[in-house]
Parts: sequence; structure tokens; C-alpha cells
Amino acid sequence: MSAHQDLLMIHEIRLYGDPVLRKPAVRVTEFDQRLQQLAEDLLATQDQVGAVGLAAVQIGSNWNVFSVDGTHVQRRGRREVLTNPEIVDQDGEIFDEEGCLSFPGVFVRIARPHWVALRAHDLRGKEIEREAEGFLARAYMHEIDHLQGRLFVDRMDPDTRAKVVGMMQSISGKRSPDRRVFPLAPGRDGRP
Repeated sequence: MSAHQDLLMIHEIRLYGDPVLRKPAVRVTEFDQRLQQLAEDLLATQDQVGAVGLAAVQIGSNWNVFSVDGTHVQRRGRREVLTNPEIVDQDGEIFDEEGCLSFPGVFVRIARPHWVALRAHDLRGKEIEREAEGFLARAYMHEIDHLQGRLFVDRMDPDTRAKVVGMMQSISGKRSPDRRVFPLAPGRDGRP
């Protein structure tokens, strides 16, 4: 293992019931080493848990950042970290099963756009655009929801939501104690 790999940190995933998951993320304005470290930690944590995507809020950071590994879902997919993402267009609708690391064991059918276009910044602050369809579009939308303080449970129809309430309450009881696991954006205390 290299010295660089020794610096990577696998973070604990914040679970349903943790107030940090309901707070909108703070726009990234400084594209520096701290952002690079967060990006590396997101990818390492994502790899450890076998996820397609991971939002910074899910590991306790209030920065507007998420990682996605499109190589799992598209032949020409990318593995990347995006900052300050925003959906600029979307089309179609598809119902499919969706899960979330913050809701272990919960999988429900949720409607999402079939195709999305988004604008974001890379880790150097360069504006980039992405388009995705199908499962990758779903992953982008899911992670952007997290960054806006929305959870996939908010997209469930009332009947489905009622059916999983007991499971969600059980998950909430397993929530980790509140603690900071990554430096917060300047000017925000980020405390839940």
C-alpha cells in the first residue's frame, strides 16, 4: 500500500434519521486539496460498500459533492466526482427499484426521469456537462436529491411509504451518534 493510499479514509454512512441527511449541501467555492481529499474518500468509501454513487452528506460533509461510478451501469461509463451539480433538463419517466445506503435493506419502485442533462464542476472548478439515461440518470438524480436534503423516501407514494415505515424506524434506531467525519465548508457549522 502506498503512502497516498494510507491517507484515504473509509467513512461511516449516515443512516435515515440522522438530521445531516435533511440539510441542503453548501456550494463548493474552493477547489483545493481538501476537496480532493473528500473526493478520494468518497470514492474509497463507495468502493468499500459497493455503491454506484455516494453523496458527501451521506458521510457527514455538507459540501455539494457526489461521486458516481458509471462503469457499473454503462459500457462507456465514467468514474468521477462532481461538485455543485444541477439538473438542466430531463425527459421521460420510468419506474424502477431503488435503494439507498442510508436505508439499508429498503428497496422500492420509484419514478425518475429516464434521461437527464446536468451541469456541474469537476475537481479543478471547470464547468462540465453530462447526459445520462436509464440507471445512470437515476443515480445522478438520487445523489442530487441527497445534496438538496431530499431522500428517496420523499419520492415514495403514500401507500408504499406506509408499508416501509416500520423498517425505516428500525433503521433510525441504529443511527450512529452525531459526530463530524469531514471538515465542513467555511462559514457553516454543519451540525445537525
